[in-house]
Amino acid sequence: MARLHPATLLLGWGGWLAILQTLSPRELAWACLLVVPLSLLLAGRRTRILLYRARWLLLSIGVLFVLASPGERLPGAMGAFGITYDGLQMAGEHIARLILLLASLAVVHERLGNEGLLAGLHWLLRPVAGWRSVRERIIVRLMLVLDYVETEPRGGWRAWLSGDIPGPDRLVLVTGRTRAADWAVLALLAAIVLWWCR
Repeated sequence: MARLHPATLLLGWGGWLAILQTLSPRELAWACLLVVPLSLLLAGRRTRILLYRARWLLLSIGVLFVLASPGERLPGAMGAFGITYDGLQMAGEHIARLILLLASLAVVHERLGNEGLLAGLHWLLRPVAGWRSVRERIIVRLMLVLDYVETEPRGGWRAWLSGDIPGPDRLVLVTGRTRAADWAVLALLAAIVLWWCR
């Protein structure tokens, strides 16, 4: 079987995200039990890094929904702080969705690598290709960011702010091309997403 274009995998991930928005709390719990261990198996390092870097965002989402959601208050001391059943449920749902998004992104990134990720994005940005070189600007900036993240200088972001960081002299992007297999997979994906979200 011919290897699929990276854009096909990115669109497949986008379809997964569309389905993710429709899952009930129980389905989200099952999805977490299946997807997170699988992502740790297939892309353990990337998954751990993404989840670690998102820890404050996850905490903020939890606190925001727990403390600011209206509904029936919990009994006892927790209810005195304004914590509601609805707030706990909404916090759990949003945290689970973000964890699933990050875990699945880690697998996609591990599978494609930086080059595949950029090639897929380059293909997806075809509709704006002729408009003021916006596609090339986006891709080059993203290439530089990914190169910086992969080879972060000593001292971290503080070193980046304090002086000039040498970058690559040349950037090469291998875009590839879509084949019949890509279009067949995309048609199947579209059918699945439309059926699920109907």
